[in-house]
Amino acid sequence: MFENFKSAMHNRQHKKWEQLRRRGKRSFIVRRGVLRWGGIMFVLTLFTNVFGRHMKMNWLLVVSLLIACPFVGYVWARCVWYVNEMHFRDDLKKQDSSKSESA
Repeated sequence: MFENFKSAMHNRQHKKWEQLRRRGKRSFIVRRGVLRWGGIMFVLTLFTNVFGRHMKMNWLLVVSLLIACPFVGYVWARCVWYVNEMHFRDDLKKQDSSKSESA
């Protein structure tokens, strides 16, 4: 019963990764990691510290967050890229082997 759902989900993920992959690794790392992840974490951390903890705006905090958040986003996106590439290549190998067995 759930095999069709799993297969459909897997196919959607595979197609989505193919689209992201076509744009390239650098684009993925910059857009998804540095800008999206790093930007969101920068804003949330700054917002939490200033408004949640009622801290004054400390320029050292702002500068350190501007360096740390994009860097961690870069590392995160690079790791995600390699893990997804590994899964993608495994799937391609499985597809190739199943095509050769059926032929």
